[in-house]
Amino acid sequence: MAKRPGHTFLVDSDSCFGCAACVALCPVDALSLQALLAVVDQGRCTHCDLCIPACPVHALSIVQEVDSTALNSVPELISH
Repeated sequence: MAKRPGHTFLVDSDSCFGCAACVALCPVDALSLQALLAVVDQGRCTHCDLCIPACPVHALSIVQEVDSTALNSVPELISH
């Protein structure tokens, strides 16, 4: 699977407990454990999704990036 433009890989640090199931499955070694938390190297991650179903606590996801410039204009839009 090709990397999804405008998306990023996230690890929910409140859910992840460092089991390393995702690390073991990553074909490009984009995941590692640091202080019992999965950490992703965004530059290496290909968004292949192999690790996501392996997580027993559903702490992994690939989400669309939020455009911060659009968010900054929300208060201005609401006030008009």
